[in-house]
Amino acid sequence: MWAQRRCSPSAVRLASYSDRRRGSRGFTLIDVLLVIVLLGIVSGALMTLSGRLATQSAETAKIRQALAVAQALLEEVRHMPFTYCDPTDSNAALATSATIGGAGCATTVDAMGPEPGESRYNAANRFNGVSDYHLFTMPAGPCAGLCDIAGNLINGAGSPLTGCSARVVLAAQALPGIAALDVNGRPQALLISVSVACPGVTPLVLQGIRVRHAPNSF
Repeated sequence: MWAQRRCSPSAVRLASYSDRRRGSRGFTLIDVLLVIVLLGIVSGALMTLSGRLATQSAETAKIRQALAVAQALLEEVRHMPFTYCDPTDSNAALATSATIGGAGCATTVDAMGPEPGESRYNAANRFNGVSDYHLFTMPAGPCAGLCDIAGNLINGAGSPLTGCSARVVLAAQALPGIAALDVNGRPQALLISVSVACPGVTPLVLQGIRVRHAPNSF
């Protein structure tokens, strides 16, 4: 038979004390350093992410406002008259051809670009037709930035749109059943392209179609 081995009470107490010492050792210096390093990495990543989100938020606000400017300018152009004659011509509502005399205009056939003296901001001689906006740009003339039709600056210092510019380009456009040009070489339909460019973001381009309206030509 095996002899039962007994441990003295003092030996049991020493073993139990040693086990408790090992179990409650706590953090070493290396553990603390590792935690500090990890916290630094996480903190740096969060700061980088926060900076990127702030930048994206600012860019999004700029894009939204630039889009609003482009939409407003496009609608402004599209709602202007577009006939054979300049809207100020006495036959503008009657002419059926882009000619002078007879069934045409009294004095002024509609042309691409503004007539002499016309300006978007001149209340006495303001743009009055779609074609007047061809190659219109901002900033230019009395407007030092982006302006509304009354000439009020809408992107002054501190605006998200500071440094932005806008441009309108018109081009004859063929449509189903409608040739781009009539027999006199005048546009029958126009493709309106409005672009707004701002520093740091991709330029925005909006387009719309305007078909010539001649009341007595149908």
